[in-house]
Amino acid sequence: MNELYALRIQVLWLAIKRQPISFKFLCVYFFFEYVRPQSLYPALDILPWSQSFLMLTIFFAVVDRTVSWPSNTMNKLLILFTVILIVSGIFAFYPQASWGYRNTMLSWILAYFLVVSIVNTKERLFLFVLIYLLFNLKMGQHGAIEWIRRGFTFEKYGLSGAPGPFRNSGEYAIQMLIFGSLAISFVLSLRVYWGRYKTWILFAAAFTGYVTVMGASSRGSQIALAVIGIWVLLKLKNGLKGAIALVVLGGLLYNLLPDEQMQRFTNMGEDQTSLQRVAYWEAGIKVIKDYPVLGVGYNNWMPYMTNLYPEGIGVLNKIELSHNIFIQAGSELGLFGLFIFLMMVIVAFKMNAKTRSIITEDDKFTLYLSYGLDAGLIGFLVAGSFVTVLYYPFFWIQIAMIAMLNNVASTRKLFE
Repeated sequence: MNELYALRIQVLWLAIKRQPISFKFLCVYFFFEYVRPQSLYPALDILPWSQSFLMLTIFFAVVDRTVSWPSNTMNKLLILFTVILIVSGIFAFYPQASWGYRNTMLSWILAYFLVVSIVNTKERLFLFVLIYLLFNLKMGQHGAIEWIRRGFTFEKYGLSGAPGPFRNSGEYAIQMLIFGSLAISFVLSLRVYWGRYKTWILFAAAFTGYVTVMGASSRGSQIALAVIGIWVLLKLKNGLKGAIALVVLGGLLYNLLPDEQMQRFTNMGEDQTSLQRVAYWEAGIKVIKDYPVLGVGYNNWMPYMTNLYPEGIGVLNKIELSHNIFIQAGSELGLFGLFIFLMMVIVAFKMNAKTRSIITEDDKFTLYLSYGLDAGLIGFLVAGSFVTVLYYPFFWIQIAMIAMLNNVASTRKLFE
């Protein structure tokens, strides 16, 4: 593993070549989901690339003898959550809305089970995490360069990511919270294998995620980044050097915020955007009270609210999504769906804690990755309190990697 950790191109290439085709197709699937060349270059958009490679991955995973089905609590909770999705869609206010959106959650559920089943050795774990970070780096460097290019100035639209679930600035910033947290933990864990210049270059690449968050003009994600910083400080304990570095970095990022963004924080809770979101939250709580069992149905917020409030609600008199993942779960999937979602969150943190308890002291890679995944999950939960992203890939891929890491650590497999 040391040669892999050193990031030698030839060694990495040979390691990828010896992986089964199911693993390779899984990585290609993530390439089309996260980089999305088919959207960036319309000439390529001639096939449903993501869905095609997802199906190919499933096929080859079935015939691949190295693929194993791990048994854990997260798997059972996700299966139960899937059942709730289906039942809520059947009894939804407008079942057609649920049926029309079926492929969205189905893709992430399938991706979860493929990741935890295929990525079941330490070598595959390392390669998968590295490839995932490279795909996200494309978005990170784009956002950081764009913000630097415009002189760290404020734009109402923030920054835009790859077409698809990361196009909107708020969703883009959440993915960069996840990427930045995982990338920094990756570099911290392996820097002893690199020279000084490679280490600094890779640190700079990792920090593009957090820089992009600062330029994205998303208050929720910037608050989430601050919460991650506080959480890291609490975890450092006696790490004075690391604490000083973190405070200096936080101060630098804070001073880069444009005056217009600082004004948005000053007006938070009183501006039209905040008041409108509060109106959606109040309406969502009412929906949960009226439909406590299964909610109004998977992906049924818009048709239900539009029917209930034809003239709109809030200071802007309009209907948008709920802007809160917890209210989204409770209103569309009922208290059952919200409860299972919260249970998956708790289990995710417990799985990372368990991972840390069973690894050896010298396994810095697994240790730091578990903390990076924790930080990314914290960022998602905080930022997700202000946007409607429960059915986006953030949470589902995050828990897949948490379960994947725990499975590899538990079986202590180093190679195939």
